[in-house]
Amino acid sequence: MKTKKRKGGFTLVELLVAMVILVIAFGLVTYLYTRAAKIRKIVVVNNEIQQVLSQVMDTLTYGDKAHWGIIHATGLNNSTQLETAICLTGPTGTLTAFINLSTYPGFVTVNWGSGDIVLDPAGKVEILTDATYPSRFEYYDSKGQRLNAPLSSSDIPKVSFIKIVLWARSRDPVMKFANPVPLVTGVKLRNKSSF
Repeated sequence: MKTKKRKGGFTLVELLVAMVILVIAFGLVTYLYTRAAKIRKIVVVNNEIQQVLSQVMDTLTYGDKAHWGIIHATGLNNSTQLETAICLTGPTGTLTAFINLSTYPGFVTVNWGSGDIVLDPAGKVEILTDATYPSRFEYYDSKGQRLNAPLSSSDIPKVSFIKIVLWARSRDPVMKFANPVPLVTGVKLRNKSSF
């Protein structure tokens, strides 16, 4: 008996196995691509938050071209000093900074006597002051002891160091459930002794 030679095609089972392998491979590539895009978005947004916080911190600390900053202050003004508000005396008057002022919720504003200046005018980030992520000013004396805010009139002359803590979250709706990003710095007041 003579056997027939097989023609050069694929069987249905071979085609199904090949298709399953291709579907799995494309599914894996798609999954990895979407994960990489999500991670890239998180990195870009966190970088943007850090840039805005850094600009806010620089303006608070060093001032801008026309104004002085906390580092130039000679002391605290006699007005009430809070965790979310600070008033300093400096070379040319006073500087008042607010975190989440009621008229600008989610922003840091500074006033050098000529009106409030919002330090994130584009509104890319929201500054947080809730119990879990409290953006705040902390006050320390020359011995490194933290003074509780609001400061009493007897504590105001003791302050020689101010710690600024800012927690921020992106205003991008896609990132509303992402963890907030912190930025912390400390500034020694001019003419004050350090720890």
